[in-house]
Amino acid sequence: MSRLSRQERRRLHKFEKAVERMEPLDREIFLGIHVDELSYRQPATKHGMTLQQIEQHFVNALSVLMQMPTEKPPDCWQYWRW
Repeated sequence: MSRLSRQERRRLHKFEKAVERMEPLDREIFLGIHVDELSYRQPATKHGMTLQQIEQHFVNALSVLMQMPTEKPPDCWQYWRW
């Protein structure tokens, strides 16, 4: 396993802090879609929500990431899928 550079560790720490600032449901949905590679339908079914509601929670999570000082998340929007 390769080690992260100091800059990579700092960047990862910033992202972790941003994820911690998300509302709990926004965080759960964001991590499910972005990390666990769930479709929008899976959390929608789990939470009894519409796809549009799931999308809004995902957008809320992305907006937290976009507020990170001097950093922008790497094209997170490309992971949106139905």
